[in-house]
Amino acid sequence: MRRVFVLLVCHLAMTTGIQCHALTDTLVAAALVHLSDSSGSLVSMRLTHSLECSLSLTNQLFLNWKKGNSASLVSLCNHLSYQSKITNDSRVTVTTSFVHDLGMQYFFDSILRLQPDANTLENRIEVRIASQFVFSLFSTLNTRIFNSYTYATNQQGNPVKILGSGFMTPFQWNFSAGFGWAFQRLGCLSLGLTSGKFTWIRNRAVYTQQNIPDFYGVPKEKNYVLEYGFNLHLLIDTDILKHVHWNCDLLIFKNYRKPLDMVLKSYLGIRINKFLRTSIQTHLYYEKEVSSRIQIENLFSMGFYVNL
Repeated sequence: MRRVFVLLVCHLAMTTGIQCHALTDTLVAAALVHLSDSSGSLVSMRLTHSLECSLSLTNQLFLNWKKGNSASLVSLCNHLSYQSKITNDSRVTVTTSFVHDLGMQYFFDSILRLQPDANTLENRIEVRIASQFVFSLFSTLNTRIFNSYTYATNQQGNPVKILGSGFMTPFQWNFSAGFGWAFQRLGCLSLGLTSGKFTWIRNRAVYTQQNIPDFYGVPKEKNYVLEYGFNLHLLIDTDILKHVHWNCDLLIFKNYRKPLDMVLKSYLGIRINKFLRTSIQTHLYYEKEVSSRIQIENLFSMGFYVNL
């Protein structure tokens, strides 16, 4: 009778100040006839979890300010990242990750704006063919949670708000199957030989309020658009130096009949010393149906931390 022995390794690091929590645990299952059996690999499955959460608060107050914008505001930014990875001795790896970024900006005596609001669920199945060559199945879902508005004035001079985007408006699903190259302690590069992109618009009011014929490539008379093509996906997750960690996710999708779409998400975390850390997040978007220019969003945060 084969016995399965399970080893659980848990590491908990908690930092406070701007509140940052990190949790990592590993579950290892080994199938043995006896504890002394050492023939072959002892590990039949390895399950690894990682969880990171940070919260930052910024307050800007102006009084008799004459040099540029004088709008006082309070901003609150939350970042949540979770990843689980399952590997076994048959060279199969299943990775699931979820990233949530939510920023809240409150302008005194004015408006409340939720930006950024990005939620990404990513799934990847990799089968290792050679030492660095893999066959991969990839899927990523993207949407925001809360409505986003732009503010303007009508012909009577009254302020009005116009729906810019919202929950499932749009909802985008990218999926592909292809081959890739995995680089140890760095990341992976995959080419989706067959790929698709599904875009769905849930809230139809976005067409009437913006007075536009299409939104994210979806015509007003349709609810969704399904495109086929191929994609290129680059994922980097590595420590550049002892105190610097870089995570980069680049996805390029090319429709057979349309220009390419590109999404780049970069997170650079720098530990200056034991009590001071900073991070730089960059989101870059290019989609011809939305804008002919590259859209860039940067978020910089820094604060004092205490490791417990």
